[in-house]
Amino acid sequence: MIVKNNFFKNFVEDLTEYNGFLIYGPDKGQVKERSNIIIERLNEERGLNVLKVTQEDLEKNSLTDLIHQQDIFSNKSIIIIDLEFFSNLKLDEIFFQSILSGNVNYIMLEGGNLKKNDIIVKNFTDQKKLACIPCYHDTDSSIKQTIKDYSKKFNLDIDESSVDYLANKLGSDKLITLQEIKKLSIYGNGKHVTYDEVLHAVGDSSLININKICDHLFNSDKAPYFYEKIIEAGQNNIVVIRSLLNHFYFLLNFKEDTLNNNIKLPASIHFSRHTLIQNQIKLLSKEKIKKIIANIYELEKMTKKEYSLSELIIKKFLLHYSSI
Repeated sequence: MIVKNNFFKNFVEDLTEYNGFLIYGPDKGQVKERSNIIIERLNEERGLNVLKVTQEDLEKNSLTDLIHQQDIFSNKSIIIIDLEFFSNLKLDEIFFQSILSGNVNYIMLEGGNLKKNDIIVKNFTDQKKLACIPCYHDTDSSIKQTIKDYSKKFNLDIDESSVDYLANKLGSDKLITLQEIKKLSIYGNGKHVTYDEVLHAVGDSSLININKICDHLFNSDKAPYFYEKIIEAGQNNIVVIRSLLNHFYFLLNFKEDTLNNNIKLPASIHFSRHTLIQNQIKLLSKEKIKKIIANIYELEKMTKKEYSLSELIIKKFLLHYSSI
């Protein structure tokens, strides 16, 4: 069964009829958010053991065994698999027969971009006991609604002009949007946050330094320095990686949409960033940018796999793409 965006709130009201959930798409922030909502909802109804599958788990057990395995402390488990970590995982007819049969554990698959004709997408779309939940980036109009929804959730009181500014500033990834709304909510502490205060808070050193990390790549050797400032300010690595992805996707889209050498950046990008970004646009070909984007996805996988070394891995990545 396909679960469209406008049906998701109704969908999570009763999840017990489903055995499996495929949550995927380019908006990884929304993938994680919706995964957590489903887990919390199932936990309320049944009390679950949550198992995030590792390579070691699959070396000791087959996936079919995990689906049928009983936990001594819970009636059911929810088996969570990040498809980007297990790209060679075999999900065949036996797997789908297993998750559709009888009283088995819940299975949750989290993925990135998958094609509609992918066997996983087709099976989760066609079967009534399976839910296929695509997560796409916000559009220019829907990002405003996302900001309003998060503001209501975190008791943030802002006016329409602030919503417009945030929509232009934050981009389309829900994880970054969520981080900034939380930060503004803490700042406001239940009181109205003015437009000037929003400008000050969103333009604080942490967000400025994230932009500087992106802008200084291929322009100077300062990106690792700004990354250290970000970590000192308490930001997490995922926000940095998603910001890098958003930045290079912007460069790619700009080059694909621009037919001449007149590099005129949109008004949503502060003028102080223009020179560095224009240099990147001139220097990098579309093929080079696509390769960098692929490497950023690999960077995210590596930092999740080697969590204790994640800061070192990101610094090495930034140094590789720095230029003195």
